[in-house]
Amino acid sequence: MTYSLPHSLRQALEDSISEEVPFYLLKESAEIISSRYRREQGNDFQIQNVTEAFAYIVARLPATYAVNKRVLSEIVRLFPDFEPKSMLDMGAGPGTASIAASHLFKNLRHQDLVEPNLSLRQSGQKMLSGDITHPNWIWSNLDDFQPERPYDLVILSYVLNEIQGDIILKLEKLWEVCEGVLVIIEPGTPAGSSLVQKARKWSQTLLQDYIIAPCPHSGLCPLDNQDKGWCHFSVRVARSRLHKLLKNGDAGFEDEKFSYLVLSREKAKRPDFRLTGHPSGDKVRELQVCGLGGLETLRLSKSHPFYKASRKLEWGDGVTINTDITKEMT
Repeated sequence: MTYSLPHSLRQALEDSISEEVPFYLLKESAEIISSRYRREQGNDFQIQNVTEAFAYIVARLPATYAVNKRVLSEIVRLFPDFEPKSMLDMGAGPGTASIAASHLFKNLRHQDLVEPNLSLRQSGQKMLSGDITHPNWIWSNLDDFQPERPYDLVILSYVLNEIQGDIILKLEKLWEVCEGVLVIIEPGTPAGSSLVQKARKWSQTLLQDYIIAPCPHSGLCPLDNQDKGWCHFSVRVARSRLHKLLKNGDAGFEDEKFSYLVLSREKAKRPDFRLTGHPSGDKVRELQVCGLGGLETLRLSKSHPFYKASRKLEWGDGVTINTDITKEMT
């Protein structure tokens, strides 16, 4: 499946930015941001002016939106009764996670978007507030932010890698004001996955916490040792003409890797397995999965009753199969 910003939003956004900033300045700013990010990862204030914020929105918003929508869609599938009315978007940037949540959760009545970067916050307020249900923009960082209310949904999207100090203390602070679901998303790199693993280990010390995604179980993670790889997933993102020009690419899509964790105050029905890579094979379909028994490969011949359904599966999908079929497959 290929994800994309809603066409009307993307077109209005790119038209507005093109009117504000000449393309050569936009491209120059995108290159500066990319160079600075590689050099100074962990800097909370990578975006230094409005032009850089606009370049960031064009270059990165489609991918981060796709990841947030992919993760939040998983919550909708696993937890269909979850209908949040309030949301905290911590480290909101220009509001990407809040837009994705607004598109999926129609009962939202209050959204606090906390962002310390002035340029990102102002750009989001100007360009994107119309696609957020009830935005309340707050200028603060996580250390200084003092929540005045609990939230049904709390999202930290690409935030932990920018936090200085003990991330567990920050997570505890946010868990205290989360009455429903806490979502953590990081880049799908070994470093990003490692941060998610820290959050997962912390969550296992809590009394009223349930991991509902991506893990099909709450036991030890078989990918905690990165010698075996690391837990991450991928979404395919559609690229506009301006996006391709800005990133010097001709392909109509790009693949965005990510790691994530969803914690809930209530139990949800989890799948038996989670796909940890792209399915492969034709005559025999091979599914690389993580399940209660750890990492394994499920193999299905064309005569298998689950073969046809398996053709539609993608990396990161949950898989639920009845016990008899599973025994035949393994």
